[in-house]
Amino acid sequence: MIETISGVVVAVAVIILTQVLSGYFTAKLMAATNLVAIAFIYVGFSLKDNPGGLTVLEVLVSLVFYFMAIIGYVRNGYAIAYGIILHGLWDICHHNGSLIGTHIPGYWPLFCLVVDIIDGLYFLILFKSQKNALVLKMQGLSNGESSVGKTVWRHNGR
Repeated sequence: MIETISGVVVAVAVIILTQVLSGYFTAKLMAATNLVAIAFIYVGFSLKDNPGGLTVLEVLVSLVFYFMAIIGYVRNGYAIAYGIILHGLWDICHHNGSLIGTHIPGYWPLFCLVVDIIDGLYFLILFKSQKNALVLKMQGLSNGESSVGKTVWRHNGR
């Protein structure tokens, strides 16, 4: 239970931090940085008392998430959000060594799953709303409307 509560608290902290820092960094950059950071955590776990094959596996999977972050940052933010969510599934694969035998703290998979799902969904919704806002703005401009003209019109009291 504490893993779930802690996961919610950390996920909300990431969301708040993203919003607070939005004046300095884009949400896309914050999400990509998040994905890269969480990707390599299991590599660190694998370096302690695990066979070399598990370390290689953890590095290879981390590189997949790393490239999802880069591709998402350069091309489409959805790749980052989906990468964070997929990392949550990777967490489940480590639960009690069920699919992946890397020795990790017992609380970690559930804690990380909760953080990843909440933050991944947050970024997915955020990127979707940003895309929709851009589409609406572009549609307005293609209809001959200009935000500059609207601003001047409002300031002239019309």
